[in-house]
Amino acid sequence: MVRRGEEPPKIIAGGARYNVIERPRRTSMVQWVGNDPYRMDVSIMIDGWVDSRSVERDVAAINQMFHSPADLTPPRTVLIDGAVPVKGARWVIESIDWGDRTIWVPDNRGNGHRLRQDATLHLLQLIPETVLKKLSPTTGLKIHTVKAGETGRSIAKKHGVTPDAIKKANNKRDLKTINIGDLLKIPPSMSGVLEGVGPPAPEPYGPFQSERTYHPPQWAWAI
Repeated sequence: MVRRGEEPPKIIAGGARYNVIERPRRTSMVQWVGNDPYRMDVSIMIDGWVDSRSVERDVAAINQMFHSPADLTPPRTVLIDGAVPVKGARWVIESIDWGDRTIWVPDNRGNGHRLRQDATLHLLQLIPETVLKKLSPTTGLKIHTVKAGETGRSIAKKHGVTPDAIKKANNKRDLKTINIGDLLKIPPSMSGVLEGVGPPAPEPYGPFQSERTYHPPQWAWAI
């Protein structure tokens, strides 16, 4: 039988709210916000002294709970009844400190077994993990349905790509053959200004960088 030990359960860490922002990468960043899980120490006594029962199986069972059953398998959880600082939480065993309050009974063959063993369980609050669905990689292509009055050039301009890129994505030699209702694959648009598509290229000199001719001064200080 596993009983609570003499020391009350004690929260040693966790419960604090954290806010972590990873190093910015280009124009995006990842922000993690949440609460740290609690960590708690619980004193236990594995007691078989009353009915003279060996507690070796109980000790082995607790040791097994310390390890996951298999790879990529959630660990076994522990539910602590009675008065605890955090109500309704489930816990996993991070480590075990075995005590020295042991009653050892030898047998006639030089072996023996324990009738009592104390320990301190170092527990971590179990937070169920979120399973993310693995999505197949996408090609980045969009599908455009040709409407009345649209041409290959107007479609390319609308999506910020070149007509040649649309022809290549659809294995077409000429976009003049498209008809109303046709489905065209549109490749991802490229950054920057594309030749013949989109807004015109900026002037070589901005409003504060106008080209000027430098004329040396026609005067000098008298020395």
